Amino acid sequence: MNRPAKRCYKSCILLTLLLCVWLYCPVNSNTMDVQSIIQKLNEEHKYNMHLMIDLKVSNGSQKFEEIGYELEVPRILISHTGVVKENFYKIFNMKILTIVRMDMTNLNITFSIMEKLLWRRHYITIIILFQNEDLDLEELFHRCWKQGHTSVLLYWRNSFYSYTAFPNLRVNRLTNFSQLLDYELHQNFQHYKIKVPFVEIPPLCFSYHNRQGHYVRSGIYYKIVENFVTHYNGCLQHEFIDIWKLSLQREYATDLVASGEFAFITSHLAMNESYENSESFNFAALYLIVPAGKEIDQSLYLLVSFNSNMWLMIFLLLFVLFLFIVVVNYCKCGKLIYFDSLLHALKIVIFAYDEVFKGRTFFNYMLHLLFLIVGLFLTNSYVCNLSSMYTSRIYEPDLKTLQDIERTNLGIHVYSLDYDQYLAVKNLPSIVHKRMFVGNNTEFYVNRQNLNLVSIYPSVDDIVDFVLFQQLYVKRPWAKYLPEPMYTIPSTIKLPHRSPYIRLFNRHLSYMRDSGILKKIKTDSQWDGVLSSSIRFFQDTVTNRSMSMVHLQYAFVMWLSGMLLGFLIFIGEIIFGKKCH
Repeated sequence: MNRPAKRCYKSCILLTLLLCVWLYCPVNSNTMDVQSIIQKLNEEHKYNMHLMIDLKVSNGSQKFEEIGYELEVPRILISHTGVVKENFYKIFNMKILTIVRMDMTNLNITFSIMEKLLWRRHYITIIILFQNEDLDLEELFHRCWKQGHTSVLLYWRNSFYSYTAFPNLRVNRLTNFSQLLDYELHQNFQHYKIKVPFVEIPPLCFSYHNRQGHYVRSGIYYKIVENFVTHYNGCLQHEFIDIWKLSLQREYATDLVASGEFAFITSHLAMNESYENSESFNFAALYLIVPAGKEIDQSLYLLVSFNSNMWLMIFLLLFVLFLFIVVVNYCKCGKLIYFDSLLHALKIVIFAYDEVFKGRTFFNYMLHLLFLIVGLFLTNSYVCNLSSMYTSRIYEPDLKTLQDIERTNLGIHVYSLDYDQYLAVKNLPSIVHKRMFVGNNTEFYVNRQNLNLVSIYPSVDDIVDFVLFQQLYVKRPWAKYLPEPMYTIPSTIKLPHRSPYIRLFNRHLSYMRDSGILKKIKTDSQWDGVLSSSIRFFQDTVTNRSMSMVHLQYAFVMWLSGMLLGFLIFIGEIIFGKKCH
């Protein structure tokens, strides 16, 4: 063979080898089996247990039980329906990989077992090994979607399949493991319409027209759902429900959620087994909106300038000065002069004294200097306290605990739907249950919004912050809330059971909570409430209040008391003088 022929032969061999390598590599990289998939899923999610469901134990059950055996992960095998008695989420932490083997003969009963065991945890990863040759993939995955199984991997005819539900259900054949992870992480609703009810309950969910005439929907609960749907490229379909005109009962609201007609509920509902709850985004508390402490009577300012201990010290000082002047007069004159000494002591305390001891001696000078310091200190302290109190105002103590409700004569106006729920709360002071009453629901809503505190109004902290936001520019708020809550409850978004969005929604909700978006949503809802006229900013009715004669009422009383005391001392001196003569 000549040299050119050899070169051509070597080139053909090299080309053949490269072609074989090129053909072999893609096929090898795309080849997947059940064992490798389970191993990679365990490495990715760190499962604590494998749940294996196989109702045909006689046909290849040993081979099925050996799946994932080398991983040394605890396994539970369900081989007949008699052992299915309780939901797994009540027993395990549900970090579980579910492996199911089924065929057309046991398809319905297998799905029933999955629904029972995976109740409220339907979103975990499920691997289905299907044995029959004939299978409608769309029908099978539609059944999975209806039960809320969104992370499903089907092994059929030596191939793996998954599905996407947006905008329409579509079956996808998987060629490598990375495609499965992409379907789990990168969700796109593709403008899929998600139906939600829309109610007017500020600040949870409400609407208004802005200055440009655009229709704006806002609210804490609504914005959370809207942010989730918008983030994943979905569309919201609204259905307005007027809860204020309808005689809406709690049972009707529960049935409305449990029916699955709405994907999310943009309002507050109590915990119930008839529907699902998202992860908590706030630990809410039920507070009582109560009146703030009123300003004390204007005539009392002259007395409250000093507290009781200070007044006691002043009286003790008056007594000490009286005794001191009596003793000094006795040492100098040899006489016990009581009435004159008492008047001098009073004049020293109020900083209005004249010459107490006659004579310009050093001793008298030091005594007058002492009297000057005492009178100046007491008078200036009193005047400074009185002036600051006139400026800042003094108010009665605010209510701090639930037991403090006894200090008021107000009843607790309860919304009719919440009355039974409040009565069921334990460990409340008896005064709270005694003061509760059910009145007109419209009056309840209007008075609470306008802070017309003819009664005490219980509300969740979001609503409390919303209505009290109206006092932002008020110098002295007239409405506050009791710091001690009636009870606490986690704030969650309500979804129907088997919801396919709950896993993705909980993940997105945690991102919103950690990033501070939820706090911004709450603040924006308060300002939107002002723009929508649901609430308004209150202003002080009295901006400048001058002093009146009421402030001097006790001053006249004190002046009259001083005049009476002086008159009595004068009479006493006359009587005492006559007896001495």
